[in-house]
Amino acid sequence: MLGQKRGAKDSLYLAIGISLVENGKRFINMKFKLPASLLLTGLLSGLLIGCSSTSQSAAETNDASTHYDESANTAAVKMETYWVAPERVACQGIAPMQCLVVNKMVDGKTSEWQFFYNDIAGFEYVPGSFYKLSVETAEVKYPAADASSISYKLVDEIDKAPRHYLDNTMLTESRKWNLKQLAGLKGISPQALPRPANITIAGGGFSGFAGCNNMFGQIKHLFEATDLNNSLLKLGPIGSTLMACADPKANAVEQKLHQTLGMVNALQVEWPFLNMYQNDELLIQFVAEDWD
Repeated sequence: MLGQKRGAKDSLYLAIGISLVENGKRFINMKFKLPASLLLTGLLSGLLIGCSSTSQSAAETNDASTHYDESANTAAVKMETYWVAPERVACQGIAPMQCLVVNKMVDGKTSEWQFFYNDIAGFEYVPGSFYKLSVETAEVKYPAADASSISYKLVDEIDKAPRHYLDNTMLTESRKWNLKQLAGLKGISPQALPRPANITIAGGGFSGFAGCNNMFGQIKHLFEATDLNNSLLKLGPIGSTLMACADPKANAVEQKLHQTLGMVNALQVEWPFLNMYQNDELLIQFVAEDWD
């Protein structure tokens, strides 16, 4: 039923004990019969050597602390596959920010779109396309207080395209989908029109008949999935022929269809139906014309 709610779319710390070697004391404790001037020189030299050794030891320690191998701060490295959506969205981390929206592949299947608050090292994101990425993830042993306990590093950009169709998609150039139901259309059955409104979705665009005029446009982005929660859809502006519409019912269907197509953000094929949603609410239902 239209309007029915469906499933909802959310320094490595090096423990080094610094033990100072007091080299100068050996000169003080050693008993030799030396001239006073030479003894004083020896004492001063010993103290300087001690200070030099201490400074060098401290410097080496500091150097070891700041130039450690980053791999020593990570563990449990594994490879994962992610889809990245073509638009960032507003989200709330420590402060308001713009998040990527990602979908993790689990056992070869998409899971569910969710906010991604971190960076993927080596990944240069450009809005407008879906990315399929191979990512190396690793647990961070000693994360900073405001940092993630997981690090992410790009291994391979597998795919990049504004649209992603299932391998066995029913959305083809040869298939026409006739309008069956339209939310908010009161007292009018779309199927009762002399010529049914219809749509064809394939490749980078859509076309069809809205009730009085032909319509057409581009698909800004589309991600087809068997699970509604994983589906995404955004249509571009709708173009139309400009024939006068004498039938008031057909005109009402056309106006409402144009308006509603601009609202949908997800689609799902449940043969023989093509359903279009706004979030989890069914707004439009088409039926395949070639279905008997």
